[in-house]
Amino acid sequence: MLVAGGGGDLWAKMVDLWWKYEKAAGFVGPAKGKGTALRPKEVSGWIARARSGGPVPAIVDVYAFASKWWTWWVEINPKWRTRTGGVVTRLGKEGEGDWSLMASTGPNGMLNILVCLRWWYDALKGDEGGMSEWKEAVEDVNWALERIW
Repeated sequence: MLVAGGGGDLWAKMVDLWWKYEKAAGFVGPAKGKGTALRPKEVSGWIARARSGGPVPAIVDVYAFASKWWTWWVEINPKWRTRTGGVVTRLGKEGEGDWSLMASTGPNGMLNILVCLRWWYDALKGDEGGMSEWKEAVEDVNWALERIW
């Protein structure tokens, strides 16, 4: 699911990096995942279907989904990364801090983050206006993955 259908070089790099860490960890992780209160609801349905590759959730409003993804991503990142710029909270890339809370592998780890990014990409259907925000998200996840492990 993560390697099919494009996404570009940075996407491929991110998936490859994630795969290497999963492989090194033996594809196991904690029984409980990252915070779920702000997680997009589509993830719960996917988990309920035993994370099957089956049908992609119907994302009716891709921009609302993107907003929900960002809210969740900001929430599960270390607090030292949080930056507020106007009405949007984004994450800083300066400074150093503890990544241990994010360094989780297995089905309840970063997999859910990457799957949401895949659904977001697919829902955009080439919409160039929304693609720049998606690329920003992929860049940030890639940046974090390079530092987590």
